[in-house]
Amino acid sequence: MGYAIEKEINSLVGIGYYETEGEVIADAVRALLEKKPELRREIAIYLYKNGEVSLWKASEIARMNIEEFKDVLSRRGIKIKVSGTKEESNKRLKEVFDV
Repeated sequence: MGYAIEKEINSLVGIGYYETEGEVIADAVRALLEKKPELRREIAIYLYKNGEVSLWKASEIARMNIEEFKDVLSRRGIKIKVSGTKEESNKRLKEVFDV
């Protein structure tokens, strides 16, 4: 991290706008992802490809419905992983649709 950025972060903490440097960075990342939603999608794809999140969670991170997210994966040649038991899938469906 550059000297100027470190000074800015420390200043924001020093004046009491944030309690910690981590809060400054987290807020900055949130603002970045709001301004550049394509980055949110890329993060979701990365996490999904590496098995860190489910298809459902990845689509949520990307702020896309699951079918849109599946289309993005398909266009990129990323295989959709089927995981979980039928019971787990039914439970998730009940949670989503409140059935």
